[in-house]
Parts: sequence; C-alpha cells; structure tokens
Amino acid sequence: MFRLDNILERWAELYTPDNDKKEHPAFFRLAMIDANSYFVRNYNMLGGACVAHATHVNAEINRQNPKQINYRHAVYFLVKQPVGTVDKTRVTDELGATEARFSTDGMAQDLIAVLNAMKGLLNGKSLPKELLKPEAAEIRAFIEQTARDPEYAQGLRGLHTDDASWGTLPPMFNGWQICGMTLEQTVPRLLCVNPERYIKD
Repeated sequence: MFRLDNILERWAELYTPDNDKKEHPAFFRLAMIDANSYFVRNYNMLGGACVAHATHVNAEINRQNPKQINYRHAVYFLVKQPVGTVDKTRVTDELGATEARFSTDGMAQDLIAVLNAMKGLLNGKSLPKELLKPEAAEIRAFIEQTARDPEYAQGLRGLHTDDASWGTLPPMFNGWQICGMTLEQTVPRLLCVNPERYIKD
C-alpha cells in the first residue's frame, strides 16, 4: 500500500524553512493532534518547524466508480512563533502568530511542489529548472528515487495535488501555529479474494 508518511518523513529530513533554527523539521506520525499525541507531550523540547501525518485510515468507495478507493490524507505543518513574540499579558502576539501561520502556508506549498515534481516525472515530464541547479542535488535525488520506486508509483499517480486544501487552525499550544492539509488519493480497488490471507487446512 502507498505510504505517504514515508515520503513525508524523508521530505522533512531535507526541508529547512527560512526561519528554522534547526537543521531540519521534526516528523511525527500520530492519530490526531490532541493532549495524548507525542508532539504535544514533547513540543517544549522542539526548536523548529515540524511536520506530522495522521495515520488514521480515511477511505471510501463511491457508487459512481466502485472499482476505485478514495483516500484522504491529513498532514499538519507546525511552526513555533519567534522567541519574544508571546506576550504574557495577552494570549498571543498577533504579529508573531501571523508570521508563523504564513510560514506554515509556505511549507504546505513547498510540499505540493515536490509532490507535483514527482508526479511529473511519472508522466514523462522534465524536472523544473530550479531542481537542475547543483545546490538542489539532494532534493532532486529524493524526487527521482521516489518517483521511480514501483512501491510509490501507483500512489503518486493517484494523488490529487491539483485540488489539495489546507488552512490554519485555532491556536492550541503555547507559541505553536498549526496548519492542516487534506490530500486526496484515488487507487484501483482490489477486487479479487486473496486466499493466502485465510486459514489453511
């Protein structure tokens, strides 16, 4: 099965937002962003941007096209407000919060650009010119390797990057702004029964 979380994890290792003090954002797999998630229990130890993937499976078969399965992936981008922008006399400093929110929007657009480049390679297109520069060697290699991996090819083709949606969420944690993204994916439905998955006499 196509595992978007594995692609996101590698992307997060390579990606460094302009205002990030760390080498790269942290990556988390979680059920949802709530008080029990690993991110919430450890966010005070994190210094830079983070990416999280919700691992709950959200799928449906539509009567109009019952030979396909439609999946919805939830991705979260988390950015900490700059130090000194959280005012103790107010809930939050809106200027710092606004900058952090727009930073999450930039992260969302950067991820879509990478996924589009992967899909473009699958469809026979050339890489964008900015990826041909010497300084882009590592991200270029990641895009090429992922697009050529048979395990990811089918899922990437079915990923709907032209109609993705994302938006910032109300502040939930001290100094962190969160943007949630929904990505849809359509894959062929397995119509045959697999005898190997059942008890044998």
